[in-house]
Amino acid sequence: MFEGLFQPTHLIIILVLVLIVFGAGKLPDAAGGFGRGIREFKKSLTDDDDAEATTAASAAPSQVAPTTPIASTSTSASATPTCATCGAPIPNGAHFCANCGSKVAA
Repeated sequence: MFEGLFQPTHLIIILVLVLIVFGAGKLPDAAGGFGRGIREFKKSLTDDDDAEATTAASAAPSQVAPTTPIASTSTSASATPTCATCGAPIPNGAHFCANCGSKVAA
């Protein structure tokens, strides 16, 4: 029943119909939207994995006594923010500490 469904002539006809329906101007926008959707989907998967890792790490009993972060005496606006848990520098835009995995306050 479906033998020879995707022959080259069939694919060309499908492509022409898509161009007629959507127009040549809308295809780059549609492809860009599709790419952004894929990117957001991958980002949400990695964000969920990070959240699960921090939840599992916080649920496990800690044998090391927590340390208090060293207060910075510099009040410069260009100072790099540090993690409240371990004191490691946090890059701009990061949601989790790369050193200990704790969630960074906004």
